[in-house]
Amino acid sequence: MQSPDVQTSKTPAKTILKETTTDTSSLTNGNHINGNSDTDSETSTQVEDQINGGGLALDKYPVDNEGLFNGLASVKDEGLFNGHAPVSSNGVVNAQTPVNDNGSDYWWRTSGTDLSRMLQEADCPEEAQRQFLDFYRETLCPLLGGRPEKDSLPAAVGWDGNPFEYSFEFKGSTKNPGVRFVLDLSELRPADKEYPLSIANSENVLQTLAKRSPMFDDTWHRALERWFVYSNSSSRKQQALVRQVGYQTPTILGFDINAKLLKLAPGMLPVMAKSYFPPCFVAADRGFGRFQALSLGIRQMPDIGSHPNILLALKTIEDFVQDNPKYEECGRGMATDFVKPGLARLKVYMRYWGNSFEEMWDYYTLGGRIPDLDDDKEKLRDLINMARGRDYPVNKLRAETPDEQRRRRMFGSKPTSMYFSLSPDKPYPIPKLYFYPAFQAPNDEAIAQGLDAWLRKYEWYDGGKTVEERTKNVFTYRRLDEKPGIFTFIGIGRKEDSNTGGLSLQVYVTPELYESPRH
Repeated sequence: MQSPDVQTSKTPAKTILKETTTDTSSLTNGNHINGNSDTDSETSTQVEDQINGGGLALDKYPVDNEGLFNGLASVKDEGLFNGHAPVSSNGVVNAQTPVNDNGSDYWWRTSGTDLSRMLQEADCPEEAQRQFLDFYRETLCPLLGGRPEKDSLPAAVGWDGNPFEYSFEFKGSTKNPGVRFVLDLSELRPADKEYPLSIANSENVLQTLAKRSPMFDDTWHRALERWFVYSNSSSRKQQALVRQVGYQTPTILGFDINAKLLKLAPGMLPVMAKSYFPPCFVAADRGFGRFQALSLGIRQMPDIGSHPNILLALKTIEDFVQDNPKYEECGRGMATDFVKPGLARLKVYMRYWGNSFEEMWDYYTLGGRIPDLDDDKEKLRDLINMARGRDYPVNKLRAETPDEQRRRRMFGSKPTSMYFSLSPDKPYPIPKLYFYPAFQAPNDEAIAQGLDAWLRKYEWYDGGKTVEERTKNVFTYRRLDEKPGIFTFIGIGRKEDSNTGGLSLQVYVTPELYESPRH
């Protein structure tokens, strides 16, 4: 997701890049839904093991690493039923009604095909594919509005303004990766100019999930919504906040597709959800710094004192920011799971605008406050170098046209992000780093091949298709060696669903539907 703020970033090639982008993230109060699942306690215990893991697509950004690139750019960047969803053998969804490119059929034909192919590439069981795709077609596609037009307002997720970011997640293995996506359901096509911070579309989705998603509980979502969201404010106030902050996406929803849920919670959707909130609107309204807005957002939650480990982990981040005040304005977002308190996590997102790997490492470890991370350091450094095309054949490089250079500048506006997961069962944060290789890498092929080389070097590759093969099979509208843009953030950090440690790798991709609408 894109976000508003200044970023400094180094260039991969010969050009120093500088650009402005649009962000999205704000939330609002309103239309509260009571979402209670009737899952019994035995099923709840089983499903608990399926809900902890993973990163987030919400707004992740590129990195500037000392010794990895040359040049510096300073950038101001103010800117997630009924019926069977048929899928052909090549993963293309077959709409049962005539194509209407002005509405939900467009999104079903494009993003529905992408997600269908991703699930096939992840070897997701057919029944899980069917149930998810039915939900996607019937519930989500109708809320996305019209197809992208030249005057469509940008969403908060894809670098080109499209509302999607998908991901494959690997946990020490290349077999059966997880599939996730985030979606900006803001009313942008056409835009809601009177109430730009409306959350009506998201509320429609939550009504369905409250009935059909395993263990659905919106207690913490609502507690954070009351703090971060302005959908109940007057039209004048909403418009004023949008002008001040520079974007109008009120919330983003994330979806984890997990076939195991079909056995653990029969009759329910194989989907678990997350919600994301930016600090920008409450910070602007109340005069807080962005990290302060995130910290206070947690501390104002009514039952937070019942979870001392979350407060201890939050204090760890607060102490680091106090010692490094340059990060006070680096707050980027807050997220939580739609499960009951005691199982849900809180996720704090921060930006990093520098150009030093050692600074990034200090940030990732919160100045050494998070224990047992020493083994991660060289793996993170290698991943950044390799995904940025360090070993890509020189004879495949070519000069970029002025238009291609302008396009690349958009990637330069995305700072690296840190993610700190606060869990009721750990007294310290679980970190993850997100970087954006497209700014430095020659093209998407270089990124894919770099990721595959890293997976082999660290002995994660144990069968199945490569990242390059999977990505080519999902996105068939252009070649990977044409340009960068399909790959967005690469996230790496500690597993959240294991007591054995180890790393998880999340590979984010976006369908470029504003740049290449595939009409």
